[in-house]
Amino acid sequence: MKKQHLIILAAAAMFLASGCNRLDIAGMVVNRSDTEARVGDWLDYNAQNGMPVIENVPDEYRVYSTSDSHYSERDSIVPQGEKDRLYRYITAERNDPKAIFAIHAGDLANESGEAGFRMSQAALQYNPETQAKNDPCFPVIGNHDVYYDCADFFKQYFHTSTYTVTVKTVGGFKDLYIFLDSGNGTHGKRQLEWLEETLSHRADYRHCIVISHNWLFRTSYNYTTTPAANLPQDEQYAFMDMMSQNDVELVLMGHFHMREQRQFGGVHYVMSDNLNDGGTPSYLVVTVGEKVRYEYEELEME
Repeated sequence: MKKQHLIILAAAAMFLASGCNRLDIAGMVVNRSDTEARVGDWLDYNAQNGMPVIENVPDEYRVYSTSDSHYSERDSIVPQGEKDRLYRYITAERNDPKAIFAIHAGDLANESGEAGFRMSQAALQYNPETQAKNDPCFPVIGNHDVYYDCADFFKQYFHTSTYTVTVKTVGGFKDLYIFLDSGNGTHGKRQLEWLEETLSHRADYRHCIVISHNWLFRTSYNYTTTPAANLPQDEQYAFMDMMSQNDVELVLMGHFHMREQRQFGGVHYVMSDNLNDGGTPSYLVVTVGEKVRYEYEELEME
């Protein structure tokens, strides 16, 4: 009887989830993507293709960061040409003469299948008629990007989610950006070992910024958000200690769909808005120079 009850409850949960736009319980149930296996794939890709290095950059420059665009044909969250929010975001970055690249901190897609990733790539495509330069957008995978076994589609379109981007300035400075996979609610053993090794070279860089999808702090107004992909408490403490001990200035995150900032152990943790919820979303503009500063900028809407 207990087994029968569990089957009935699981079926009911999936039925209820099918009627919800964002509470993808069914997707969590059938997700078979494993963090350790994914990280292995990401690192294999890096070994074969190298990791990005951006050179000849002014000593002070900007990067943009957003998250949670949640493209979905099912929910009618699809590119709308020049009115599309992800397109407007990347256009703002590419028309900023001081900006050098953009970041997407996870949850590109919002449903099963390839469509959300294909639409994301299309929205990020360079448009020489409206965009002054063809700066890249560097993403990480989010929990919605692994639901329904969608990690292979992320891999197909965006290739890796555990990697670094190095910026070299004309004045001889180097800055390090570290991108992480937290799609299953953990960074995993292999990725944390890779992170520790990467941070062992922290002294070679002027600034260090880390990007991961899952927000680390639970406050009263976000506590009831779907519990998918929140780090285990012991891993959370170890991760935050690693950030502090290695002088990481800024950790950029998403997941909870609301702007928030926390400072812990000398590290600034910053969450951006959901790019495709109602109202006027914002994105982050990070200025990197002698110091690292950030501010929220509202997305221009018509």
